[in-house]
Amino acid sequence: MRALPALIQVSFQNIIRQSFFYLAILGAYLFIVSTPAFTMFTFFDAEKLLLDMSMATILLVVLLLSVLATSSIVGGEIEEKTTTLLLSKPLSRFTFLLAKFFAVSLALILTFIPLTCALIMTLKMGVPEATWSDVKYWTLWFEFLPLIGAAIVAALANYYADKNFASSFIILLNIFIIISLVVLSFMAKGTLKINLFYPTTLIWMAGILICPVASLLALKGKVFFTLTFSFLIFALGLTSNWLFSNILHNVGIRIVYSIIPNFQVFWIENFWTKKEPVPFSYFWDVLKYVVLYCMGMIFLAWSILEKREVSGGR
Repeated sequence: MRALPALIQVSFQNIIRQSFFYLAILGAYLFIVSTPAFTMFTFFDAEKLLLDMSMATILLVVLLLSVLATSSIVGGEIEEKTTTLLLSKPLSRFTFLLAKFFAVSLALILTFIPLTCALIMTLKMGVPEATWSDVKYWTLWFEFLPLIGAAIVAALANYYADKNFASSFIILLNIFIIISLVVLSFMAKGTLKINLFYPTTLIWMAGILICPVASLLALKGKVFFTLTFSFLIFALGLTSNWLFSNILHNVGIRIVYSIIPNFQVFWIENFWTKKEPVPFSYFWDVLKYVVLYCMGMIFLAWSILEKREVSGGR
């Protein structure tokens, strides 16, 4: 376990160095910023549609990056036989899986922070629903300057200091977008919807929940296999309450319902539709569910990895 922090750091760096990581964040960021162009044609319900589209985008990106990152650092290392080198050291297979889990969880923080900040700034800008709509286009500077600044500094660091562009860009974007949000909060009239970090934190937990599930799948197949079955499990988890709510009196059904990860607990639409607050007790209950479920899945993945030979790759 003494090697755990070092292995987490190395795995974390390997994740954010991947090109798919920053490209997915960049695409989602630009989509959220451009959302008013799609919602302006609604009948004075643009803010709700903007929130629904942006929250769904954040959820899908977090889940996608969680699965891809897990597949890359678990299944990818088995495929490239890096795991053989690691496990030849005094390192247990449980520590190996635990380090990968924590590395993905930390990397996902760098995903939801800039996307949430972009959503808050976009809501502050407003949507041009009608000619009398008060749209603050000047807030676009606060959204695009961190993006441009992070790209320029990362490119210079790559050229002059041979730093990885992807990892530098992701870290700089998080730093610059937080600074930009703080400056905007002092310059803009009225308050910003900082409380949107509550539901996006729950979305981050959803990404954590799918991580050990993806680890199990990555031990058995490649990226396409992991993505396909992770998506099916996600779809089943979104509809599990509807599918099993009326038949939970059956013991077998209750066991199946407990095994399937429930993703509905992370989607609290009432927060932005009915302006209902999110109580701390709800966060605590969801956190306990995530911790217990992830512990169970990690131990299951460990039991599978413990019995298999990794020296020959897959």
